[in-house]
Amino acid sequence: MPLFFPQEDASDVRRRYKPDVIKGDMDSIRREVLEFYASLGTEIVDKSHDQDTTDLHKCVTYIRDSAWGLDKSNLCILVVGALGGRFDHEMGNLNVICRFSYMRIVLLSNDSLIHLLPRTYCHEIHIQTSVEGPHCGLIPIGTPSKSSTTTGLQWDLNNTAMEFGGLVSTSNIVKEEKVTVQSDCDLLWTISIKKL
Repeated sequence: MPLFFPQEDASDVRRRYKPDVIKGDMDSIRREVLEFYASLGTEIVDKSHDQDTTDLHKCVTYIRDSAWGLDKSNLCILVVGALGGRFDHEMGNLNVICRFSYMRIVLLSNDSLIHLLPRTYCHEIHIQTSVEGPHCGLIPIGTPSKSSTTTGLQWDLNNTAMEFGGLVSTSNIVKEEKVTVQSDCDLLWTISIKKL
């Protein structure tokens, strides 16, 4: 956070934008960072005994369980820094968005964002052209798609089959401010982010 406010004292920024909860297996957080936020009242949830789920999985579970009484399909979780770095971590993050397909989880990096389009819906994606695009892609995940159809793209799909080892829609271009997608399998939607 201090990088967003270079004119301010880094300690002041860290105090002002402190997390409510730090949850995970605690293997990648420096001890002094953990102690700093604990001293400010941040709840620390140590799940180091659970090595079967990733830190993102643990955090999404925490958010889901904390939102009792709410329709989970209305939740939107933005995950910053989920892309780039180790490929196995990226794949683990993609696995989480598939595991929690009933929730909207958006993975964001400096270059792009990704979210899951479950097969059970006809999706309308409203493009924020000031920050998104023009490059985009649709990638079948889990199973091949026998039929995917889009509108609003330079190269629309028309009952197109897609699968790994065959066609996947990469390097496509958004041509309209509304894109529609319908598929018989779950698809990952990815779109480039413009440098501000």
